[in-house]
Amino acid sequence: MPKYLKKIQVLVTEKQYEDLQEIASQKGKKIGTLVREAIEEYHLKKKREREIAEAADRLLSLPPVPVPETWEEFEKELAREHVFHK
Repeated sequence: MPKYLKKIQVLVTEKQYEDLQEIASQKGKKIGTLVREAIEEYHLKKKREREIAEAADRLLSLPPVPVPETWEEFEKELAREHVFHK
C-alpha cells in the first residue's frame, strides 16, 4: 500500500459529507479513500492518458529510419553502431 505523505484539506457541505459517509459505509471504505479514488480516476488517469498520447505523437513524428534488407546487414549495422558508441 502506498504511503500517503501529503495532506489536502477540502471543505464540503453538510449534505455532501453525509452522502459521502453513506457511500463510504455502503462500500466499507473511509471517506478519504473515496476521495483518493475519485481524484485518481477523474484527474490523474486523464493526465497519464494525455502524457501517453503526447509521447506516442512524439514517437510518430520522428523521421523514418532505413531498415536493413537482411539479417546480415542488420548485424553489420549493429556491430558498426556498437563500435562507434564505445
